[in-house]
Amino acid sequence: MSKPVFEIDISSAAQSGLEAHAVLATVDPGACHHLSQQLRLPLGIYNVSVSRIAERVLAFCKRLEMYFNVSRDIRRLREERELRTELLEFMELAIYAAAEHVDDIESIAKGLFRRGERLEKNLAYRQLNSKIKSHKRYLSAAANAIKHSQSRLRLYSCEYRQAGIQGCLHGYFVEGVENGVVGPNKLFHRQQDVFSVTTLAWEIITFVLQCSRDLKAFLSSEARCLPQPVDVRYERFASAVVAAARLPLYTFGEDHPFSRATVRIETSTTEPSNLDSQLYGSITRPWSASPPPTFGPDQSEFEGDGCSRTFRLVHPKNVSFHHWQ
Repeated sequence: MSKPVFEIDISSAAQSGLEAHAVLATVDPGACHHLSQQLRLPLGIYNVSVSRIAERVLAFCKRLEMYFNVSRDIRRLREERELRTELLEFMELAIYAAAEHVDDIESIAKGLFRRGERLEKNLAYRQLNSKIKSHKRYLSAAANAIKHSQSRLRLYSCEYRQAGIQGCLHGYFVEGVENGVVGPNKLFHRQQDVFSVTTLAWEIITFVLQCSRDLKAFLSSEARCLPQPVDVRYERFASAVVAAARLPLYTFGEDHPFSRATVRIETSTTEPSNLDSQLYGSITRPWSASPPPTFGPDQSEFEGDGCSRTFRLVHPKNVSFHHWQ
């Protein structure tokens, strides 16, 4: 089965890269029931939802870029506690916003029907729920673990050297406790202890893109739309995509979202794209094909609770440098 392909035009005057936007902009307000259910109109629900996600992804990507630039070695990173705290907070907020996006899509879908209608009989609605469920699995589980099980996100960093360039790679793990030992949560880390932080940004971005395509299909089937010209520009989401593309592309053994979906970043104008962060491994400064990288000291971060005495250190399954195509 071929991977879905998503094209994002990052120029300021471009149409939204979220496919549901164009359909939502033409939904006939008189043919849906959102207002009687005390909801915003469909486009309003969607705009609020994706704005929250885009702003939080943008915030955590900006802080992660700062963290990459703080130091090329582990020793200096230990002094950046405030920046690490902000980074982790925005990572968690981005996960929450993505998980809440599922509920927002459901509100859009349910509002097309009168209250009390048996939606389980509607084939398009069942198909939408099934597809969204497959996309949301990791993000919803992570949000629930953070909210309800004190499974905080923690950072991992390691030094690398390749082609005369030295730097640090940053990962994260979902913290858990097993028999009094604090370490990576087994629910998320059965196969590998740590995930790339930059992968999380693309996990959320591809999730939103896939949900948008599925919502478009549902609306095209079930919503009554007005025949009118559509002009939907949405720079916030494009800005989040640019912020993620400015970061190095690598994994610590997990499957990258690009193994399930292709994201093509384009620009329809000659205006500056702001893609060049000067970070090695980012979209404009790809990793060298040779020689193979070598790796140096690493560190796992935990938060003391005054009681726990045993912590399991993180060890990546492997490190893979990925290239934009």
